[in-house]
Amino acid sequence: MKLLLNSAFNFSDAQRRDLGASWPGIEIVEQNAASPDQLDGMGVEVLVTELVPRNLGVWESLRWVQLLSAGANQLLGHPIQDTAIPVTTASGTHGVPIAQYVTCTWLMLAHRMEQLLRFKPSHTWPNRQALAGTVLRGLTAGIVGYGSIGRECARQLAALGMRIVCQKRDPAGHSDAGYNAWPGTGDPEGKIPAAWYGPGQLEEMLPQCDLVVVTVPSTPLTAGMMGEREFAWLKPGARMIIISRGGIVSEPALAAALRSGRLAEAVVDCYVREPLPPDHFFFDVPNLTMTPHMSGVYAGFWPVFVGLLGENLRRHRAGQPLLNLTQRQNGY
Repeated sequence: MKLLLNSAFNFSDAQRRDLGASWPGIEIVEQNAASPDQLDGMGVEVLVTELVPRNLGVWESLRWVQLLSAGANQLLGHPIQDTAIPVTTASGTHGVPIAQYVTCTWLMLAHRMEQLLRFKPSHTWPNRQALAGTVLRGLTAGIVGYGSIGRECARQLAALGMRIVCQKRDPAGHSDAGYNAWPGTGDPEGKIPAAWYGPGQLEEMLPQCDLVVVTVPSTPLTAGMMGEREFAWLKPGARMIIISRGGIVSEPALAAALRSGRLAEAVVDCYVREPLPPDHFFFDVPNLTMTPHMSGVYAGFWPVFVGLLGENLRRHRAGQPLLNLTQRQNGY
């Protein structure tokens, strides 16, 4: 069996041995193509990649694609959606680090860290009362999108004493049997939220939230789901952290809500256009913390990912269902 990894990363000898234990005799080939259509797909049965070739006619042996990303929005309108070739994501390999990012940035907002860090270079003792922090215990966090990342965000925020409410595509399905690289984390049984809401119930959920965390996947149904109308439903003084994909929250509406004070502060890690151009209007929006799509970038990703890949190789060889199969009808 031949596996092709399309990445700048190369498997270590130990990782090759681990993958060989899942499929004895596996042939592993590594390429790093600027475009996936430049890859040599001859004899490749398993493709591990971020982007998928469009010319699938030359990939006659392809039986499965394992994405390096937790999401699959890059496959919207892709020819592979019209085939029977299974595609799996890296969901479950980003929950803890992205939730840490959410917890970190939320605590930074609560304790006014951006302003406090100006103390040292200023050489001037500040008005301490004007920089007072906020107690988070008893506040409400709303998680928009309750998958593996949203559930770990909920666990960490609940540990701070926050009340959790959530919104998901199917609010009746509380459990999550997806892959989790960190046993004991997340909320697999769905015990944390005090209330569950569906896609048409944001008007009920948002007015409760002191913090809104957007983790929902990017699909045709979620594009633009947070706009001017939804911002009008927020309680005064609410904050927002966006870590999923650009375009789910309307960028102009977010900027307007921050400029008007309807939204007190926001943290954004993902954008409609990436890399973000230097003349983007976000750079001049007040009370907006921006990071360059870093919440899911962490040291140690590859050992974690190899664990998922090895398990899926074992399942593929045994003819068992693969973990993290994309739901093409739902767009992720």
